[in-house]
Amino acid sequence: MKNQCRIRTTTKHPGVRLLFVVVAFLLVNLWIWLLWTQLSVGRRGGRRVYQERFPLKTMLEFLCHAVERRFPLIQAIFLPATG
Repeated sequence: MKNQCRIRTTTKHPGVRLLFVVVAFLLVNLWIWLLWTQLSVGRRGGRRVYQERFPLKTMLEFLCHAVERRFPLIQAIFLPATG
């Protein structure tokens, strides 16, 4: 599951790569916590978790849209006129 939310990078810096792995693990753990607290039902013999109602991919798409709204994509960069 960690690979579903893995950040793709070309950096060779081990600290950055470790940070990305930690972020991936945190996202998976957040998803599991949401499933357990919001989409599961306690019953005799254990809890029933309705994972199909909120897949990890859906949560990642929600997060992606939220980040894109907060930090819009820069389409062009204009340099100041020199003269």
